[in-house]
Amino acid sequence: MVKYLVNYANRLIFKKKLFLTFLLVLFSIGSYTYSEITTTPHQVKKSDNENIVFLKSLNHDFSIYYLSPTSYIKKRNEVSNTLKMPPEEIMSKGNIVPSTLASFLRSSNKNIEFKYAQTLATIYIEEANHEGVNTDIAFTQMCLETGFLRFDGTVDEHQNNFCGLGVTGNGVKGLSFTDPRQGVRAHIQHLKAYASTQDLNNTLVDSRFKFVKRGSVTHLSGLTGKWATDSNYDKKIRNLLERLYRFSQ
Repeated sequence: MVKYLVNYANRLIFKKKLFLTFLLVLFSIGSYTYSEITTTPHQVKKSDNENIVFLKSLNHDFSIYYLSPTSYIKKRNEVSNTLKMPPEEIMSKGNIVPSTLASFLRSSNKNIEFKYAQTLATIYIEEANHEGVNTDIAFTQMCLETGFLRFDGTVDEHQNNFCGLGVTGNGVKGLSFTDPRQGVRAHIQHLKAYASTQDLNNTLVDSRFKFVKRGSVTHLSGLTGKWATDSNYDKKIRNLLERLYRFSQ
């Protein structure tokens, strides 16, 4: 009799476990992925999958079951892939590192040596940081003005003029500078002339600095009609900024 009762109790416990398993799987459809029911806790902790999450029911103890919520995984991936909008204030700090700027430049012009691209990116960051100008805006403006250093417009490569300074149309070549650093410095100084009334920290090399109304353009959108007559000028730079930030991801 005792043996019969023991067997009967075991059958009830087994059926209860099956029923709980059925409920667990049923209510997890669409919200969770069922993950290794028979795996013990210490075995699961050795997993390299960071997205596995162990849950316990509020009403029942399901500690022997382990679930990975797909909705959480999806949300977490969406958050990690969410792009921070590029800053559009000219007098602000850029976010992109030199190696990424260089790679972005070469992604649109394979003829550029990576070493030169990285050197130029480093110069932009150094000069922009020294004057408080946003590197990301300056660098993408350079990409637009030079056609990613193809120089297939009015300005020639040997001029080291990275932003079209002094180009007024009718074949006018614009300003020339002795080396890339001086050309980048002039570009940064011209941006600061528009965006700030503060004094320069470096010696003036931008001969057109005096023609700018100081502090008249504080954000990217203001460059249209000021720096260039193209009605889509700021939109083109903004498009490159967004491309740069996507590339950096």
